[in-house]
Amino acid sequence: MKLRNSTAILILVIIDVCCLMLSLVLAHLLRFDALTMSRVLRDNLLPQLPSLTVAVFVYICLFGLFHLYHRAWRFASLEVLWGTFAANTAGLAMLIVLQTLVEGETFPRSILALFWMISLLLTGGTRILLRIANLSRRYGFDLFRRDINLRRAVILGAAADSARIVSLLREDPRQSYGIIGILDDEPENHGIIIRGVRVIGRYRRLYDLLAKQRIDEVLIAIPDVEGVQIRELVMACRRRHVAVKMIPGWPVFEQLPTLRLEEISVEDLLRRSPAKMDLTGLGYYLTGKRVLITGAGGSIGSELCRQIIALNPESMVLVGHGENSIHRIHQELRADHADWTHRLHIAIGSISDSVRMDQIFQLYQPQIVFHTAAHKHVPIMESNVPEAVQNNVLGTRYVAECCGRYRVERMVAISTDKAVYPSSVMGATKWLCEEIIRSYAQAYPDTTFVTVRFGNVLGSRGSVVPIFTEQIKQGGPVTVTHPQITRYFMTIPEAVQLVLISGAVGVTGKLYLLDMGEPVKILDLAHDMIRLSGCEPEKDIPIHFTGLRPGEKLHELLTTSDESIESSPCKGLFLVQRPVYFNASTLHGIIKRLQQFASAGEATQLLGVLEEVVPSFSEYRQPMDLPASDGMSLLSRPVRPAVSADAAN
Repeated sequence: MKLRNSTAILILVIIDVCCLMLSLVLAHLLRFDALTMSRVLRDNLLPQLPSLTVAVFVYICLFGLFHLYHRAWRFASLEVLWGTFAANTAGLAMLIVLQTLVEGETFPRSILALFWMISLLLTGGTRILLRIANLSRRYGFDLFRRDINLRRAVILGAAADSARIVSLLREDPRQSYGIIGILDDEPENHGIIIRGVRVIGRYRRLYDLLAKQRIDEVLIAIPDVEGVQIRELVMACRRRHVAVKMIPGWPVFEQLPTLRLEEISVEDLLRRSPAKMDLTGLGYYLTGKRVLITGAGGSIGSELCRQIIALNPESMVLVGHGENSIHRIHQELRADHADWTHRLHIAIGSISDSVRMDQIFQLYQPQIVFHTAAHKHVPIMESNVPEAVQNNVLGTRYVAECCGRYRVERMVAISTDKAVYPSSVMGATKWLCEEIIRSYAQAYPDTTFVTVRFGNVLGSRGSVVPIFTEQIKQGGPVTVTHPQITRYFMTIPEAVQLVLISGAVGVTGKLYLLDMGEPVKILDLAHDMIRLSGCEPEKDIPIHFTGLRPGEKLHELLTTSDESIESSPCKGLFLVQRPVYFNASTLHGIIKRLQQFASAGEATQLLGVLEEVVPSFSEYRQPMDLPASDGMSLLSRPVRPAVSADAAN
């Protein structure tokens, strides 16, 4: 390749020398009609051969200085034309200086002007001709292609910005693509030509192309990608070891001069359409505010930091118990937002430490609080009951109490679908957290307390995705607890959108829920991830079933039968109406008992209290399946009469 590039440069240098000499001859012939070429060479150029030789050498050096030998045909744009103009102008100036020093005189000004114009036309035109010839794939110009080994690519999607995508793919120096066609499901687009590339059929034609042609890469340029629509196409590509990449959403093009491609991930194959929520105008409540985020180093917490900082709050406090994860997100935010050096604050401490929480709130006086910190690992919490209660229940209470006492405007707390018919200590503690937030909404009416409930988050540190990824890298086996186990899944961006919107529209004391579609079988997710890696399940990567772990259920639900679902001001966000289980004094007594047993490390007594006060916890304590939905949506179950406070106690 180096030899090939050197040969191409040498040929361009020879062409430039010929262009310069021809320009001098033509300038004389145009200026003096009576002259012939032989007379021009004999009488006008040979006498000044020493200065002209040096001048031509200087011209070539200037062409190299302006990178005119390292851009070749594909980069003969305005930037290259400007370089040609500058190099020829500087070269003309050096020619005048050399002739004055060596010969004592220069060519007439008219000759110099004609020479400058003709040399500019010839040297610049040479590069434009090379670009045109190679763009039309003319044979004989391969030597000048710096990307002769083009990756044969197919684009999925012929949206309005496809013309720009094709241009960026061709002109970005980091890309080397030969686009053989565009596929689109809109019939009116079939047959049209976009920047020289034809729309050759529907998405399903990709199967035929994969079977009959060499395809190196498939680029997905669909603005609203639906996992159900593309997953089979992606899997077909993976089976043939064809790379698949995503072209990010169109707003990226407004900010970046070049095209960015991303590897497709399991999040892109979510078996439902990712929820698209309009955040326009809803971030007003964060602008200019002091924001505090507990668990800021976690998956949801760190993404909240990234999204909130773009809404320009006055300051942001990152609270966390693990200094390493907090340091990572802090360094990332500082690198991306250099002007935030004095507006980002780190507060290391456990939410279960009431004294430390009080110190942090007193020091930073937050106005908006997002409470994401919690112990979430179900099997681990089964064997660490005091810590689960101390961190999840008491920690939430300390944060909520600080929010009320320090007159925080809004507190948004994170809950989980494991709080529905809880069968684990983790789920039971999160159910109590929902009740604590509702209770403090009554105790402190000046603060808006909102709870958000959602399912598993794809790609988070606690999800199965990173576990499966590591197991696949090691060649398997991929471990699944049960062949029928299902979970509700959402992407991290969806979760963060939900949290931010709930903070904007949430009514104090209320619980909100995202419409998460249908549950996903973990086994299907494992199959998808194995195929994404280019392997086949069982054939290349074995799958082992390990059995349900302590506290796990086969199926999670989003609501209980005594909870009802109502619409909210935002599409895709639901309000959960639920019965009142405790009055304030009863809940205070429960928390006091839990605090006493947690401080003493009495796991048995703690379990007894949880089974006593958390509905259905004792019933579903052992891993077991829950009733199926009987074909009904899990968001539209029949509602049992609300349980009164007295009955609950």
